[in-house]
Amino acid sequence: MRSKSNIWAGVMAGAVLVTAACDKARDTGAVTSTTASGTSTTPPSDVAEKHDQAFVRAVNALPGAKSVVIYAGDSTAFSNVAYKATTPWKRMPDDMFTFKVGRVGGSPDSALGDNHEKLGGGNHYTVIAFADEGGPNKANMRVLNDDLQPMTNGKARIRVVHTVANAPEISVYARGSKDAIFDGINFKSEAGWKDVDPMTGTLEIRPEGKNNVLATIPAVKLEAGMSYTYIITGTPAKLDVVKFRDSVMPTADDMKEMAHDSASMRDSMSMHRDSVRK
Repeated sequence: MRSKSNIWAGVMAGAVLVTAACDKARDTGAVTSTTASGTSTTPPSDVAEKHDQAFVRAVNALPGAKSVVIYAGDSTAFSNVAYKATTPWKRMPDDMFTFKVGRVGGSPDSALGDNHEKLGGGNHYTVIAFADEGGPNKANMRVLNDDLQPMTNGKARIRVVHTVANAPEISVYARGSKDAIFDGINFKSEAGWKDVDPMTGTLEIRPEGKNNVLATIPAVKLEAGMSYTYIITGTPAKLDVVKFRDSVMPTADDMKEMAHDSASMRDSMSMHRDSVRK
């Protein structure tokens, strides 16, 4: 007779296979995004892909700039984007673009900063304008490939972007926890997606390797199946945050695949039970 440990080893192996299949990047379902200004929803990615389009949104994380204009090449993509605002999604051709940020009333030729990005059909992107260490007449642009996907493992996803010029490396903690969710996040860098257990509470932003708190993010509620982005902005003397939440609906094909994976797991468990009886 096989031991119980062998039984559970087989069951867990089946579970690992199912989890891997369920959590792979699909980025094909409709995306619903919730920001401080409201909610917007995109159609499934394959709809945009058929039309050679991508989804783009913009964030103004540039302190001192009440509103900015985001250009795609020489055309205005997003106008009058207020500080700390996140725009609704916009469809754009899947092409190479030079994204620029400028002052309202200016022109692409007087842009404060730019970044080049090749957009992929059906993908989602977040364009962030933020401060430069060179002063108020310069800005940085960062284009994030959002890699959104349905979450089926009971976890929440979180990422953090550091956009505070002249601020130290930062770490992110859940208040009361000794372990950092993220550590060593440099200026201009992104701590990419991480799966975490659902939680409610306060997040603390600390200097890397130190215990003092630079800023807090109160009333945090990380729900299973949701993806959360926190963009740390402001100045070294006073940090601030831009936050938004995304969720992805599985497509019909995703649901079929998940049902197939669940059936495979049940079959695996049944086979191990039968082998024990023998």
